[in-house]
Amino acid sequence: MKKFRFLYIAAAALLFAACANEEDGIGNNGPVAATVQADIVKNITRATTDDTWSNNDAIGVYVTSTGYTIGDNVKYTTTGDGNFTSDNPIYFASATEEVQFCAYYPYQENVDGNGIVNNWNMAEVKEGEPCPADFLFANDATATKSSPQVQFTGDNQFKHCMSMIRLTFKAGDGINPYNAILKNQLKLKGIYKTGSINTQTGEVIIYGDRGIYESDVDNKSLKNGATCEFIVFPQSLDNNKMDIELEVADNGTINTYTTSLTSSTNNEFKCGYLYTYPIRINNTGVVIEKAGITAWQPSDEPDLDAVQQ
Repeated sequence: MKKFRFLYIAAAALLFAACANEEDGIGNNGPVAATVQADIVKNITRATTDDTWSNNDAIGVYVTSTGYTIGDNVKYTTTGDGNFTSDNPIYFASATEEVQFCAYYPYQENVDGNGIVNNWNMAEVKEGEPCPADFLFANDATATKSSPQVQFTGDNQFKHCMSMIRLTFKAGDGINPYNAILKNQLKLKGIYKTGSINTQTGEVIIYGDRGIYESDVDNKSLKNGATCEFIVFPQSLDNNKMDIELEVADNGTINTYTTSLTSSTNNEFKCGYLYTYPIRINNTGVVIEKAGITAWQPSDEPDLDAVQQ
């Protein structure tokens, strides 16, 4: 009898384990939290110049599929290795459910019920600092309770939703590079500066009127060239161009220069594009030597001229 009793107990234990395996697919009924792995497409507008994350970078994660598992703007952070965890993670509610996710960067605590963040502003990229205007989005990643890592990689990796402008100034004919410096403000004219972002869809919307964005470039030397970078909203160009104005001091004289930037992408700045404009400053005017679009989408821009005022 004792032998049969042990066999009965063993059989009951096996039956219980089988039921557990059927229920959650991984052999236990405990909660399983979603973790995140994420890559970035050409992440050159942030603090680093490669495709990596920085320590304490934070993203917001949404569950986009309908089902038992829910998650709404859940904050996940990384130590810089591309693996993200949360203090209050999303938990899978069903063992059989495939859950779909989207995410955005940088994490915003205050979003409305539709995932909108208003008063998003264009900004200058400053060396060694992440640009606050750089909005990235990723979607269509899936995970399950048995495979709980959400992989925003490959076709689902983070992509830039804004545009970037890079202006590189150098001394040209009649300008002494050892003495010449930029003065006062660099002005970008006829540009939309403010809008909103949708953290659930990656959509960017501009509002308000075109205006002037001013960047402090005072005393930037032209000895080794001077570079200014901006994260701007995707937008059409006013009369198919954007004017810039700058002042240059050389040999005790300050002159004002203007030129117009154009775009070969249907006369607009498009999301995910980096527009580069090498600008040579001559004593008679400014020449944009060979503008282009890189990293995001390669293309060439036509040479442009500017005049001294």
